[in-house]
Amino acid sequence: MITGTGTDQTGRHGGLMLSVDTSTASMTIALTREDKLLGEMTSKAERNHSLHLIPAMKRLMTEVDVKPAELNGFAIGVGPGSYTGVRIGVTAAKTFAWTHKLSLFGVSTLEAMALGGAETAVTGASFGMTGEMSEVRDGELGALDRVLKETERARETVWLIPLIDARRGQAFTALYEAGASGWKCAVPDGIRLMAAWTEELALHAAKHQPDRIVFTGELEQHSEPIRSFASRCAGRVEEMVHGVRARHVAELGRIRWKRGETEDVHGLVPNYTQLAEAEAKLLAQRS
Repeated sequence: MITGTGTDQTGRHGGLMLSVDTSTASMTIALTREDKLLGEMTSKAERNHSLHLIPAMKRLMTEVDVKPAELNGFAIGVGPGSYTGVRIGVTAAKTFAWTHKLSLFGVSTLEAMALGGAETAVTGASFGMTGEMSEVRDGELGALDRVLKETERARETVWLIPLIDARRGQAFTALYEAGASGWKCAVPDGIRLMAAWTEELALHAAKHQPDRIVFTGELEQHSEPIRSFASRCAGRVEEMVHGVRARHVAELGRIRWKRGETEDVHGLVPNYTQLAEAEAKLLAQRS
């Protein structure tokens, strides 16, 4: 639900923003002010986010010398992804935004992943983790501007296919495009069987003929359908393993902030896409 004017109680839309995503096995948190990245922490928490999220948020704010009362906005990755992970992140964001009267912005986890993959593939940026933790101090946002400037210079259209593994040959996925028409979602977020999804993508590619197609995200379990697709596709197909990063959640959240697209704190719901496995089994047993 989109409401409001995009400003917090102080009237500022470019102030301090905390951004979080816990939809995957990684937990990522960033603090930004306008287009400046003050700090970012990303860790492989093995989906144990309930224990680590709040302490990590407090630690990052302490390290960059920001108090909760100084925050103006909160951007949260709303999934799709891990049922429990998405729920933990969204609940924390709603609670934090309500307590501190912050503007709240819901961001697609897949769109943030696609933007990060685009920045890596198109501009050569690197966000690799060393070990189980990655920490960044100081930096710039603006990934989308850089990607669009580069695609304009190269006169190419790039498709980004983000993937979050959903097991049993399925993935949470979508199709995002960067090119002459800007940045857009061409096929919305959803859970799809990879074999059928790559067939659908092949039909789209034959019709629209993108210059580059980049699969990004959690690719390990889906290499076979991706490579089968690549063997039949006339365009350039690339694989870019890339985890979602909070800096990209922040950038997409700030775009919404400037547009005035704030979320109702009570009305924001996660994009679960599917039932939790336990619930699905229970329904199957009942039927």
